Amino acid sequence: MSEEAYVWDHLRRAHDTFRGEHQLAEYVAQLEIGECARILARSPIPLSTLADRRGECRVERGERRGFEEVIRTWTLEVLSGLEGG
Repeated sequence: MSEEAYVWDHLRRAHDTFRGEHQLAEYVAQLEIGECARILARSPIPLSTLADRRGECRVERGERRGFEEVIRTWTLEVLSGLEGG
């Protein structure tokens, strides 16, 4: 399976497993952190792009956020970006 196909497969699983407005967030929340890392490693969106984005993805100077929270936020951003959201 190609790198991008791997990520698209997760998007399909999210749609198959959950319904409603927050289906991607619910899907990412139930993933093991290692699976989130694998999605990010294979994402067509580079980590540097995610780190530079404003809003939820960016960790501002002096802000305290846990590693898992950042990884899950970035994973959600990747899947949402593929979906067009």
